Amino acid sequence: METYLLKVKDEWTVLINEASPEVRLITTELATRHAAELSKAFYRAMLADPHTSEFLTNEQVERQLQDALHSWIIDILSCKTEDIDHLIQAQQRAADVHARIGIPVDLVEMGFRVLKKLLFPAVTASQHSAEMKLNVYHYMMNIIDLAMEVMSRAFVFSENSAAKEDENYRIFSLMENAEEEKERQIASLLSWEMELVYKVMLDGSAGNILPLSQSDFGLWFSHKGRHYFSGITEAGHISRLMQEFDVTFSKVRLHNNTLNNRAQRVAFLQQTRHTLSQITTLLRELFEEVARHEVGMDVLTRLLNRRFLPTIFKREISHANRVGLPLSVLLIDVDRFKQINDTWGHSTGDEILRKVSSAFYEHVRTSDYVFRYGGDEFLIMLTEAAQADTLRTAERIRARVEKIRVNAPSGEIIPLSLSIGVAMYNGHPDYERLIQAADEALYGAKRRGRNCVELWSSVK
Repeated sequence: METYLLKVKDEWTVLINEASPEVRLITTELATRHAAELSKAFYRAMLADPHTSEFLTNEQVERQLQDALHSWIIDILSCKTEDIDHLIQAQQRAADVHARIGIPVDLVEMGFRVLKKLLFPAVTASQHSAEMKLNVYHYMMNIIDLAMEVMSRAFVFSENSAAKEDENYRIFSLMENAEEEKERQIASLLSWEMELVYKVMLDGSAGNILPLSQSDFGLWFSHKGRHYFSGITEAGHISRLMQEFDVTFSKVRLHNNTLNNRAQRVAFLQQTRHTLSQITTLLRELFEEVARHEVGMDVLTRLLNRRFLPTIFKREISHANRVGLPLSVLLIDVDRFKQINDTWGHSTGDEILRKVSSAFYEHVRTSDYVFRYGGDEFLIMLTEAAQADTLRTAERIRARVEKIRVNAPSGEIIPLSLSIGVAMYNGHPDYERLIQAADEALYGAKRRGRNCVELWSSVK
C-alpha cells in the first residue's frame, strides 16, 4: 500500500505541475463558486437511486455528508503540491468511514461518476475559451480520478480487513464457552415454557407472557445465535419454528377465551411442548459442532476483545435500522484506577478488573455484548433496550460495583466506583459516532464528580 501511495503522490504532483497557473486558478474559482450547489445536486441524484437511498435517508447523515462534500470539492480541486499528502490521508479516512458504515464500493464509484457529470455544465457555462474549458475540465477529471482511485483502493483494503475480522468473530463465537452457553439457553427456553404453562393452567390465558421471539432465548437467538450458526441448516429451522409458533401464540393472546375450552388448551400446550422440544433438539445439534476456544477473548477479564467491535456494531446497527428497535451503548470507566494501581500494585488492579467484569454479566442479558475497551474502560452494547431500560441497567451496574469489597495488601478496603456514559443510537450509520457520544457522556459523568451515570444529549 505504501508503494502504491508514493506512486499516486508522484502522479498527482506531476499533474499539478504540468497544468498552467491559469487552469489551476480557474479550477479553484469554479470549485469555490459551485461547491454548494454541486453538493446539493449530487445528493439529489444519489437519493433518487433506490439502492443508494437506503444509506442516505437519515436527515442528520444527509446534512453532514453534504457539508463534507462541499469541503471535499474545494479541497480537491484547489489542491497545491504541498496539500497532496494531507489529501491522500483524507481519502483514506473517508474510505475507512465508508467501509465501517457498510456502503458498497460500487456506490462510492457511482458517486464520483455523478459528480463528474454535474461538473460539466459548471465548466461549460464559464466565460472562457473553448480550449480553456476543455483544459480545465480535463484537469478536474484527472484530479477527481486520482482521489477516487486512492479512496477505492483504501476502501477495498479496509473491507477485506473487516471481512477477516467478521470471520474471526464468527469462529470465536462458535467456539467460545459453547457448553456453558448451550445449557444456559436450554434452561432459558425451559423457563419460558414453564412460565407459559403455569399461566395457561392457572387462569386459561397467556396473560402478559412475552412471545417466544421476545423471550430471553429469542433475543439471544436473534442477536447472537443466528450469527453464531449462520449458514447451518438447523439455525434456519429454529428461526422458522419460532416464527410459526409466535403466529399461533399471538392468536391465543388476542382471543384468550380460546383457552377456556379444555381440548383447545391441551392442544395449545401440546403444540408448545412439541415446538420447544424441536428447538431444543436442534440447538443441541448446533452446539455439538462447537468446541471451547478463546481466540479474541480478553485473557484477564474473559470479556470480548475490542477487535470485534466493528463486526458486531455493523450487524446490530443494520438490525436496528431494519426493525426500528433501540440500541444503546454504555462506556464505563473505573474511577481513579491509575491511583489504585500506583498505590497497591498491578495485581490488586487486575483483581479489581476481574471483579468489576463479573458484575457486568449479573445485569445484562445474553443478547447484550460486553467488551473490554482498553485498560480500565469497558463498553457494553444493549440490544433492544429503550432509554429508560438502558439507564436502569447502567445504574444497577454502578450500584453493584460500589458494593464490591476488595482488600488491599495492607488489609484496608479499597473503595470502588464507576463513571458511566450512556448514548442511544440515533440513526447515524457510523458506529464511531455512537461510541464518541458515549465517551462525551462519560467525561460528563467524571466532571460531575464520578460514581454516576450521564446520558449523552446533542443539546447542551
